[in-house]
Amino acid sequence: MDFASPFTLLLISPVVLAGWYAVRKGISRPLMISRVIILSLLIIALASPFTLGTSTIKDEAPKVTVISDQTMSMDLFNKDTGQKIFDSLKSKTPTTYKQFAGITSPIGDEVISAAENNNLVLVSDGNNNYGKDLSEAISFVTRTGTRVYAVRQEPIHNDASVEIDSPKNLIMGNGNVFNIVVRQAGNSTTYRLDVQIDGASAYSESITQTKKVNITPVSYTFNSLGNHQITATITPSGEDWFKINNVFYRSVYVVPKPKVLAVTDDKTSPLYTIVSSLYDVTTTDTLPDDLSPYKAVVIDNKGAAQLSADTLNPYVSGGGGLVVVGGDASYDNGLYNNSPVEGVLPVISRAAEYQGGRNLIILIDSSGSTALGDATTGLTFISLIDANAINLIQNVASDTRVGVVAFSGITNQTDILPMGSEANRQKLVSFIKEIGPKGGENPTDLDLGLRASEKLLDSVSGSKEIIVISDGQIHPDGFDQEKNTAIDLKNKGIKMQFVQVLTSPETLKEPYKLYNDLAQAADGQAIVLNPDERASTLIEQGPSGTPAPTPTATPEVSHEYPLSTVDSEHFITKYVNLSASVTGYNDVTPKLGSDLLVATTRGKPILTTWNLGLGRVASFTTDNGGGNTLWASAVYSGENSRLISSMINWAIGDPRPKGDVVIQAEDIWGGTPGKAVITSNTLPQVVLDGKPLDLTRTGPNTYEAQINLEKDGFHDLSGYGIAVNYPLEYREIGFNEDLKSAIDSNGGRVYNENEVEGLLLLDIKNNAIRTVEEPQSEKEPFLLAALGLFLAEVVVRRLKDYRKERPQIEENPPKAAPAAEVDATE
Repeated sequence: MDFASPFTLLLISPVVLAGWYAVRKGISRPLMISRVIILSLLIIALASPFTLGTSTIKDEAPKVTVISDQTMSMDLFNKDTGQKIFDSLKSKTPTTYKQFAGITSPIGDEVISAAENNNLVLVSDGNNNYGKDLSEAISFVTRTGTRVYAVRQEPIHNDASVEIDSPKNLIMGNGNVFNIVVRQAGNSTTYRLDVQIDGASAYSESITQTKKVNITPVSYTFNSLGNHQITATITPSGEDWFKINNVFYRSVYVVPKPKVLAVTDDKTSPLYTIVSSLYDVTTTDTLPDDLSPYKAVVIDNKGAAQLSADTLNPYVSGGGGLVVVGGDASYDNGLYNNSPVEGVLPVISRAAEYQGGRNLIILIDSSGSTALGDATTGLTFISLIDANAINLIQNVASDTRVGVVAFSGITNQTDILPMGSEANRQKLVSFIKEIGPKGGENPTDLDLGLRASEKLLDSVSGSKEIIVISDGQIHPDGFDQEKNTAIDLKNKGIKMQFVQVLTSPETLKEPYKLYNDLAQAADGQAIVLNPDERASTLIEQGPSGTPAPTPTATPEVSHEYPLSTVDSEHFITKYVNLSASVTGYNDVTPKLGSDLLVATTRGKPILTTWNLGLGRVASFTTDNGGGNTLWASAVYSGENSRLISSMINWAIGDPRPKGDVVIQAEDIWGGTPGKAVITSNTLPQVVLDGKPLDLTRTGPNTYEAQINLEKDGFHDLSGYGIAVNYPLEYREIGFNEDLKSAIDSNGGRVYNENEVEGLLLLDIKNNAIRTVEEPQSEKEPFLLAALGLFLAEVVVRRLKDYRKERPQIEENPPKAAPAAEVDATE
């Protein structure tokens, strides 16, 4: 029980004291005790006691807000759709209409501003490019009682856009890869892609694209310093609605090979071969005291006693890059643990007690029965099973590895993938969306699905869990075998949870008996979810922070350990197709605040990074690919070797040598202001296309300038090139499938245009039935108790008064003597 005004209870103290004082003055003790109790009960009622209770609310006329996206990218669709939906709803339920337009799409901001415990119908392509992240906005308003729906429109026009993705500052003589990204709104387009570098053709090819996004890598090596200009142009042969996004400009700045110090005893290793070919390398077998001439330091298999933290710490904090490569004499083999040098690194040089992390298999029912649904709500079991599975994937912690198994008469499955990578999450989401109801000899062979899940979990270490999501229908013939399998998995330490989905909130919320019996065999209870409820509440969050480390020796080399990218969006791992394995590694634990980028499939860290002060540190906890160990030779060959060069490039940061004036400015989108950062010991004079810029001092040696350019193409900023491209609004085109995932995982639904008229309002009304926690007043018991006690006191007092006022009647009073007898005696 809680109180709305808990401080009111403090009034009880003076009441008790007053009663005690009155008793001391001779007032009746029982009377005072009664009055103190009555007043105390009234004070408790005045403090508004309450408990939280659940209640079901059904809104017969739910409020609806139609949000219509009228921004420029929506020209590919019918822009009257939002108004038509509003017109069809306004006579049936309270409906408002809101639209936004312009050259940017702040869809997340619009969703938040329109949310007021109502229902939002979003008519948009879902391409959010400004303000609050759309997925986060939908999750936020859902938690506050607003439900979000959307309408998927098919584009009435096709369009394609082009973009060049590459670093801004490049190194002369090194091979560079420019990724040409082409997006389309429709399902198929044919175009010619031309790439020019400094006016000369570097690539030209005709491409037929059937994917939403296509990436074409173009390799090129610059042999001259300074600014260079890259232009990518697409020429579609079919319909292309926007011409503005057919050309993309990229300005890069080529610098001399930066000075890198290699601290190594092995000049024949694959690591040294890569470093010496890409950079201006100075080689030494001991760490010098002065590291200031170098942009980065690469330390190869050195023990803690050979490294000075007093040298490394100020170097990195001042902006230097550090790469520490492992081996049989470093990290856990080099006495790094609790040494001063360990403070510079993003890892602790001993293994964590928590081995391998959390591993989750989502086992989804794709049997034929899941195609059924509820005619009233229009929902099918398979749509809700998919929505709950996607919800789990989107909400599970980034240090978890997840696999998906679909069971019916046959099974389909994915690999078990780390969730630190957004690309891996999307792989699992795509797999789920492609799975549909299937039949088979045994249309619901859950036993086969459980065994497939067990096999996946056998390949990893750490905590293991299976979440089964089904319509709950189990055939009696196979129940005994499924029960025995569940018990076997439980005895092997695999935790299991069983979820049953309902297609209507009106359905009795109880699990099927056999399904619940199966859950009980796994030491649990079947969990039943209404259509608006999601399974992410079942995810247990582990303890935060770095796990407590315990000493563990480096494992014996017995087999290969495949590598997996944990974070594919980082500069180092983006566009690196990692397919290597290692035969050994240093056993370390990432520190809190570090970024784990690459690990073995068993969860052992291989590449961990962090920023320290102004500098960057990378811990590569396997060897140099040579020597006596030969742990990681596959990492240094072929496509995998790009991981090594990207790692060192990231540590270097800006490869340009320090000079009197250093300018840093990224290319900008049309209509979006840019920013230039200038480093100089004196106030610099910076001109943009011949016109001086106003500078603002932001630090002892740093200045900033705002750049506003409307004309696309290439521009000159005091010798440093800047490119201006089409507005960002024209980059992402067509319907964004991430919008469907975000809405489905938060209890909403995305409709095709032909479904809106019949299903949208019906679903809104059905989902208006919701269970909420509301405070329930508990004043009545205290008021009744006070009243009862007061009435009892009144009755007692009246009885006492009545007894005092009633006349005394004696029993058998003596009789008086007759008057004659008295006279005779006289």
